[in-house]
Amino acid sequence: MSNKIAHITDLHLDEEFPLSHGVATRNRFEAVLNDISQRGISEVICTGDIGENDSLEYFFKKLSGISLSITLGNHDSLHQVSNYFQKGPSLTSDRLYYSIETNSHKLIFLDSSAGYIDTQQMHWLKEMLASSKTIIVFIHHPIIGLDLKVDEIGALENRGELLDLLTSVRSRVAVFCGHYHMESSITQKNVTQNITPAVSFQIEKLKNEIVVDTNQFGYRIIELEREEVSSSIILLSNAN
Repeated sequence: MSNKIAHITDLHLDEEFPLSHGVATRNRFEAVLNDISQRGISEVICTGDIGENDSLEYFFKKLSGISLSITLGNHDSLHQVSNYFQKGPSLTSDRLYYSIETNSHKLIFLDSSAGYIDTQQMHWLKEMLASSKTIIVFIHHPIIGLDLKVDEIGALENRGELLDLLTSVRSRVAVFCGHYHMESSITQKNVTQNITPAVSFQIEKLKNEIVVDTNQFGYRIIELEREEVSSSIILLSNAN
């Protein structure tokens, strides 16, 4: 029997930028949650950029009835999020990273909120990758670069080092991320990177400029079955 997970990212709840573009971020978040519920999915993973600090109580309350895992984005504060969500390798860690294992998969959650992966976290990741299971990495920032303007201005600082580590292992690695507000899937060696559309608004795939698309929003459904990992995109509209 397969396990289905809803991957959401880049909600930007109550932030000024989406509001200035006519996007009602809470309406879009609730439309996504309704779609997830209608599909009978009870597990959600959020890869960051939740929104304003004042929106966190609302966010976690909306997701209180389901299994939730999160990573942090560059708009998130561990100090604020830790009031509602506490998980990590140690009580002294100043980053939110941890792993979850199933019979066939190892889910690794990385914290790229600082714009890079710190040395302590990189050492921890190397230990976590010593596994014969299929590896699934959840992180806010993409690891494999794209020939786009958004990648030029928003790239993870040490993604080359991170990608070298992931491609050095024998296991297949599936990466699920956000940050770029678009859908993309790309493979390099044993690593397949999947960027999930934002819950808030999208950014067009352009090389020389940033253009916001407020017409659609969405999320991704990840399906785990035996050692396999597959996914599909759900796009919604008409929620302002």
